[in-house]
Amino acid sequence: MGTTTARARALPLSVLGVVVLGAWAAGAQAAATEEQMDRLVAQTVKPDGPGCAVLVIDDGRIVFERAYGMADVDTGRPITTATAFNIESVTKQFTACCIARLVQKGQLGLEDDIRKYVPEMPPYEWPITIRHLIHHTSGIRDFTRLTVLKGIHLEADCSERELLQLIARQKQLTFRPGETIRYCNSGYFLLGLIVRRVTGLSVGAYAEREIFGPLGMTRTAYRYDPIRTGGNLAAPHVPDGTGKYRRRALAQDTDDFGYGGIYTTVEDLYRWDQNFFTNRIGGEELNTLMLTRGTTNNGATLNYAFGLDVRAHKGLTTVSHGGGSLGYNAFLLRFPERKFSVICLANYPTNTGWLCYRIADLYLDLPQEKTSPVRETPRVASVDPAVYARYEGVYRMANGITFLISTSDNRLFLQQVGAGPLELHPKSTTEYFLKEVPLEFSFPADESGTVSELAFDQNGRHYSARRLDRKPLPGDQLSGYEGQYYSEELDVTFGVHVKGDRLCLQAPRLPDIYQVNFRDPQGENGLKHIVGDEFMRSYGTIAFARDDGGTITGFSVNVGDDLRDLQFRRR
Repeated sequence: MGTTTARARALPLSVLGVVVLGAWAAGAQAAATEEQMDRLVAQTVKPDGPGCAVLVIDDGRIVFERAYGMADVDTGRPITTATAFNIESVTKQFTACCIARLVQKGQLGLEDDIRKYVPEMPPYEWPITIRHLIHHTSGIRDFTRLTVLKGIHLEADCSERELLQLIARQKQLTFRPGETIRYCNSGYFLLGLIVRRVTGLSVGAYAEREIFGPLGMTRTAYRYDPIRTGGNLAAPHVPDGTGKYRRRALAQDTDDFGYGGIYTTVEDLYRWDQNFFTNRIGGEELNTLMLTRGTTNNGATLNYAFGLDVRAHKGLTTVSHGGGSLGYNAFLLRFPERKFSVICLANYPTNTGWLCYRIADLYLDLPQEKTSPVRETPRVASVDPAVYARYEGVYRMANGITFLISTSDNRLFLQQVGAGPLELHPKSTTEYFLKEVPLEFSFPADESGTVSELAFDQNGRHYSARRLDRKPLPGDQLSGYEGQYYSEELDVTFGVHVKGDRLCLQAPRLPDIYQVNFRDPQGENGLKHIVGDEFMRSYGTIAFARDDGGTITGFSVNVGDDLRDLQFRRR
């Protein structure tokens, strides 16, 4: 179980009679709630594995503060409530607060064009403002996708200069600024850079002066500082494939980045959380600005404010933000109307957000989540596998989502581009279901018996995907795709070559996270043909382009809505 920091809640000795009995009853109820919360957290943590620290605040008082699991499984050092964690994207609210302080002081404006401070950024068709960066409405490509394609390892150290160069090389936006919201780490990287260029201080140094110092957050820094944390660090851990966890190497950043990377404790975050009620820094004006939600060009109000997500939960307003990586997960949840907050920091991949909400439900006596009835898996029907051939092909929804239906070993498989294949189990010759998730599919046929559609229902809505006119690609045509392809936006060259009977991509090796559930030999980078000149990789699609004479001139990489039309030209 977890270690506990006691918090006394004494009543005056002069209180008598029924009031005393009432206090005793309230104390007993609180103890029962604490026991319930403790059981809830403990069941998600293995005693000999990594864990988390949890802190609950009610009207300014810490009412629950416990730590679970190991800070380092190699040494057996336990987590305490003074242990520091990397809070990843929870960092964004601090970066946004730095910008808000500069706005308060008149040192920059939210409608300022970002090129005023970062002239390295290209002059796009439409201006991008600081407000666009704050609310994730800039349309700038997320560098986390770009670094993978460029071949920069997930754990590699990147300097501020390298990241800026990569972001500034992008010639296209994902969408017109203000058109919609798309979470973007690049935007908050640029905000951190803008803080440096306006103040002459790194975003971490400025936050120390304006936030951490005034609030007494003595164990907090924008990158790991062994002196500030006293060496009490929760090391990052990931599953080792055997049901246990192994420690990952700690990132040694040399720069302060605005998108993530703060190391802090639950006790320091308590001080930050309470500023939203006490207005110790910036006054009420700062907190009003921090909670100002973004809007789109058509006037729609977004949930995202200044590094904070403003939503509703069971009739109450919530203010929250999470952060996660391969080795850390963090969540800060606040119910401003009840002056109640929950903080959970973990040093392994886990759903800290779910845990915070469940703790809040218990403590605030909110309606508990109804246990979903156990799904009755449909019975697998006996179907002649020969019928599966009727359904093989590529199906595309109106929004571009593409499914590949294929057969193997007398089994039928569905694969969404960018994900691994899943087996479709027959309910009948035209109806199929997935065992992994509660989804059922059908292949309706017209009067002539031709199947031209894949249909399914999800969350009460009906969806369909149109079957594309797909022709097999003859093996003797594969050589036409071979060559070297250069991306000016990534400053990297990919090679395309034929190996056996398929086309392969010679590119930086994908991180393991992209190999999960993707049937492709590691290192081979095989391309699976979809339709026409379009092929599939585990992260998205590669679409080749031809000139008027039919010669391949290049290709584009598309990774869903996060990255579109990244161009490579043939050399």
